[in-house]
Amino acid sequence: MRLFLCCLFFIFGCQIVRSQQPQATERVYKYSLELRHDNDFQLFTDRYYTTGNFITWRTQLNPSKDSTEQKQYRLSVIQQLYTPADIIETDIRRFDRPFAGFLGLSNGLTFTNKRRLLDISLLIGVSGPPSGGAAIQEAFHSTPAVSSRIPTWLGQLKTSAFGNVYASYTREWQWEPNPFSVHFALSPSAALGNKDIYGQPEAAFYFGRRSSLQKTSAYQQIGSLEKEFFFAVRVAYRYIFHEAIQEGDIFGDSSPFLIKPHRNRFIYNFEMNGRIKRHNFMIAYNYATPENRRAFPHLFVTLSITRAF
Repeated sequence: MRLFLCCLFFIFGCQIVRSQQPQATERVYKYSLELRHDNDFQLFTDRYYTTGNFITWRTQLNPSKDSTEQKQYRLSVIQQLYTPADIIETDIRRFDRPFAGFLGLSNGLTFTNKRRLLDISLLIGVSGPPSGGAAIQEAFHSTPAVSSRIPTWLGQLKTSAFGNVYASYTREWQWEPNPFSVHFALSPSAALGNKDIYGQPEAAFYFGRRSSLQKTSAYQQIGSLEKEFFFAVRVAYRYIFHEAIQEGDIFGDSSPFLIKPHRNRFIYNFEMNGRIKRHNFMIAYNYATPENRRAFPHLFVTLSITRAF
């Protein structure tokens, strides 16, 4: 009888410890690492904004005890490649945009409360041969798996240093709750610097199982492991004052081929997002109207995976 009571007490004690264990040992993740890749190769095109590679580290900054605002800092390494529609053309007078590569470093801060998000970032970088764009694309097209045309990279943008500030404000409303929630957001943004100068209002709809603004993977928020699966539709209008990746540095550029961009551009986006424990997944289709008088509309795919730690 004593042995039975001892065993019963032991089992009961283990159950108490187990029930308390998640609260005692539950880990709070304050960091994340995102790998993102943009490409139009999946859509059997190879033109305009053709490749983008991003590595982003984020950390959650500790708010004060009486604060309802969440703060995050991020650091990104960025490489982007731009090509004309005909990558083997040798007469630059027939180009519909210049060959261009960009390599940059971005720092950003995000301030989020229950209904709004403010994001500010500073980008510095370089174009031209130091960006490595020509070397990356030529190496990719030379592989036996691709065995495609080798781009000429004639008349690419000359080496220039860039500095830019970007800011966006997001205001969000939840129209329906989970399990199939509906969110609507308005996100005006602007850019100022010698690389980009533009203003861009944007509207977005989110459908599916999604967390609140301060926790959702839709804005790469850290600290939550709530399961998510939703899709988003975005529509944006951009008025462009200057775009150096097409028309060169605003302070002067002697590149052999430059072209003025359309001042008005519409951008459409459809994406699917998911969060499984510490991992966020995202795939998006991005469509933009022609970027200049010679170009065609463009579509590319974004793939992203993020791990919290």
